[in-house]
Amino acid sequence: LPVPSTVGSPFVWWVGHIVQYLYRLQPSMEEHVRAAMDNIGFVEPIPGVQVRRTDKIWEAAYQPVNRYMEQIQRYYASRNTTAKPVYLATDEVSVVTELQNKYPDFTFLSDNET
Repeated sequence: LPVPSTVGSPFVWWVGHIVQYLYRLQPSMEEHVRAAMDNIGFVEPIPGVQVRRTDKIWEAAYQPVNRYMEQIQRYYASRNTTAKPVYLATDEVSVVTELQNKYPDFTFLSDNET
């Protein structure tokens, strides 16, 4: 693979391609991931947040959900769209309901059962 002339650091370019190759999904895992994405209605592009409550409580101060949503609101403020999906990864199921109640203009996609 020839290095494009616009690349400032050929070494970093090569490392990036090697890492991308090493971390590629096997076909069976890629099918599993695609099925999970289809199951929750995942669309692209989509902002995402991870809200950790159960194990993170000992590591850092509690963060209210509005702190997480500030960046998401900025993201959608810069786009002309009525659909506002957000991928939500969390270890606490109640967070899904809390966000849905506080931010009804957003659609929260999560694999957590509510």
